[in-house]
Amino acid sequence: MSKWIRYAGLLWWLPVGSLWATEPPGRLSSGADYHKYVDPLVTVADFGIQYSDDGAADASVLFPRTDTNPYDRPRDPVIALVRLRKRSVPLLIDCLSDGRVSTAQFNGTSITKPMKLPVGYVCLDMLMAVTPDRPVSDPDCWADGLGACMNEGFYFRPDDYSSCWKETCYPRPWVIVVQKKWRHAFLAKRLRFRNPYDGMRIPEYEEFATPRK
Repeated sequence: MSKWIRYAGLLWWLPVGSLWATEPPGRLSSGADYHKYVDPLVTVADFGIQYSDDGAADASVLFPRTDTNPYDRPRDPVIALVRLRKRSVPLLIDCLSDGRVSTAQFNGTSITKPMKLPVGYVCLDMLMAVTPDRPVSDPDCWADGLGACMNEGFYFRPDDYSSCWKETCYPRPWVIVVQKKWRHAFLAKRLRFRNPYDGMRIPEYEEFATPRK
């Protein structure tokens, strides 16, 4: 037996009783805040990075770079979310299933073609950076590559989407499972915000660090 489930403006035909038939998590943030802080991520012209399957795990919209500047300025919508501090976490969790296509680029694999990524993956990138500790990841891990050191259930790949069109991608059910895991950790007060620019001795990022009292 199956049924239609509406989520993020889309209809999903899912088998009842399966892992995928679970209703998606409720919203943690207000609609007004979501439109104010997440919607601008969709309109960023260039995030300054590309995600690569065999690339470094530290490739992030928080640390863009160019051929001439390894410490390029993060884009304003990215900084606006970081400056919210712990208020950014529920917004980023709500964003994980957002299938609107951004300009962030994934270089693809031998199976997956290069693609522009949904804003949901950009939010996952930021979320991992601002909560970099247990239960999300292993702080003692030294692995590299996409999803390196992430604990089970807190990560999905940039190509975990299907039927991408010009403006929208459909997240596969695993994306919703990961979003639920993040949501449960947040509601259980197990996530701790950390400003990724704090403690960095790089002049280009000093203005983004938490102001000292």
